[in-house]
Amino acid sequence: MKFSLPKSKILSCVQDVMNAIPTRTTLPVLSNMLLETSNSKLKLAATDLDVSVMATIPLGSTKKGALTIPARAFYDILRELPECDVEIHLTENRIELKAERGTYKLSGIPAEEYPKLPIVNLAKEIKISGSDLGKMIKKTIFAVSADETRPALNGVLWQTSGKDMQMVATDGHRLARISLKNTKLKGLHGDIIVPPKVLNLLIKMVEQEDEEVGVIFGENNIIFNLGDTVLASRLIEGPYPNFEQVIPKDSDKKMVVNKEFLTGAVRRMSILANTLTHQVKFSLKKDNLELSSANFDLGGEAKESLPCDYVGEHLDVGYNASYVLDVLKQLEGDDVVFELGTEVSAGKIYSMEKKEGEDYLCLLMPLRLAE
Repeated sequence: MKFSLPKSKILSCVQDVMNAIPTRTTLPVLSNMLLETSNSKLKLAATDLDVSVMATIPLGSTKKGALTIPARAFYDILRELPECDVEIHLTENRIELKAERGTYKLSGIPAEEYPKLPIVNLAKEIKISGSDLGKMIKKTIFAVSADETRPALNGVLWQTSGKDMQMVATDGHRLARISLKNTKLKGLHGDIIVPPKVLNLLIKMVEQEDEEVGVIFGENNIIFNLGDTVLASRLIEGPYPNFEQVIPKDSDKKMVVNKEFLTGAVRRMSILANTLTHQVKFSLKKDNLELSSANFDLGGEAKESLPCDYVGEHLDVGYNASYVLDVLKQLEGDDVVFELGTEVSAGKIYSMEKKEGEDYLCLLMPLRLAE
């Protein structure tokens, strides 16, 4: 089979597909990219056996054929070519690229040896707002656990229930939960755990905020249809821990503080915080929040006071500065609320600014205060 395409058009698709090429693999064929022509389309695909990316480009009529080729070398050749039409000729186990004055040849592996790719059943597709999906992912994915001994926490829990959809992530030290109204999911009920890799790719590929994303919920996988590009991922087996039981129901202390002031102060405190725990001490009393940190290796200490509205008894509590900053980055509006109980119970953090149809909160577990 032989066809010709502008370099920019094919390079753009190859860049998307490269996201699924594993950096290390014991299966040589996984370092290859599948090229397949049929029904006047060129299909490019790659998989690491967990996540698959498939992209299609319209072609004029061409013969049916398929071959897997070394992905990195193919990508590097295309990237270095000047902008021109690239003629691609696939023979049984070889690819030849012709561009202006150059010819480049690579040996491939037969397509029959490539793993089976997920089947996209458009009849089961549900369209969801790309901006809603992107917002939910960004506001939860930072809290996903990297601890492989608790695999269920290595993904984002996506719950669909009637007219709502909710995403939750936790690593045991912090938790993020967001729920949005969504009438398009009416009648759909279920919980799935989605690996972060495919969610990060999805955010990167949904260029327009007003774009709709087709979602196909499978038994063991999830598929995102972006038109010319399709992302598929296996799901993580559950069950997900009961996170509702760790969300405090009746905290007796409440602080409202300016988000920008707090973010700046925590950043400054983190410079002289303990290098292992990153601990910053929050001392709360009426109308005043005092932040402090200490690094005994450096012989350094820091202290800063901020105005706040605080209701409750005096409380000293320690938090990991990095975790506090991660949460504050996700909150919108000028002021944030901390609902607190004791120095060892989870603190509930959310924005004063509430959006209609949206509910977002984060939890932070405190650190044991250094004496």
